[in-house]
Amino acid sequence: MTNLQKRISSGLVLLILLAFIISSVSLIPDVAIYVLVLLTLFLSYEYSRFFKEKSLSILFLSVILLSVLLPSKIYLWLVILGCLIWLSLFIRILLYDNPSMTNAEIFIAGYLMIVPSLISGIIIFDVYAKLLILILIAVSFADSSAYFFGKKFGNKILLKNTSPGKTLEGLIGASISTPIFLGLISGLVDIKLSGAILFGLIITPVSFIGDVSFSFIKRSANIKDSSNLIPGHGGFIDLLDGSVASLPFFALLLMNLSENF
Repeated sequence: MTNLQKRISSGLVLLILLAFIISSVSLIPDVAIYVLVLLTLFLSYEYSRFFKEKSLSILFLSVILLSVLLPSKIYLWLVILGCLIWLSLFIRILLYDNPSMTNAEIFIAGYLMIVPSLISGIIIFDVYAKLLILILIAVSFADSSAYFFGKKFGNKILLKNTSPGKTLEGLIGASISTPIFLGLISGLVDIKLSGAILFGLIITPVSFIGDVSFSFIKRSANIKDSSNLIPGHGGFIDLLDGSVASLPFFALLLMNLSENF
């Protein structure tokens, strides 16, 4: 089995699992939230391994766990901060392409990536649960198509120090094919054609931001994969990096443009 086949297979298993979970909501109302929390714990554990000092790893996990005590009135601000940390880190990568974050930067970035994404996932589930599935479908398709187009046609490396496997041709291929794909399946997932195309136009660059941002952090920590649990990807961070980045952006978008979906 090729690496691309492994990546697609892993993504499909995750999609089927999430679809089953959401369809079970009528039997267990909070099941999706429990799964989101469990995934957050997996992500947090893998992220804590980016710190060589065990004390920092334990501190990071402790701060993540203590986030359950945060008042709900600041959730929106955390989601906004999550969007800002993704954008600011991406701008830094574009300007410098030099993975050299300090432990303090890795710590703060990780917290503002993981916790706001959990909050965003819960917001999306409460407002429109199907969007969670659509995000995973779109990110998986964008990731696989970028990998395919990059392998087939890729010549121009975008960020040679941060993510040498990413090419301009792969990104363009994914940016064109993803909205077309989502438009074709819009009827199957019960979403307006205009909303599906808009979603597809946004999801590819946002998932790209998540991918290269986590690559930047991992290279700063001298780590290749977050773990080896998922064939073709590595760990949960390696599989879900684009989805984790997309959640806060689409939580805000959903609150403002829900009529398009």
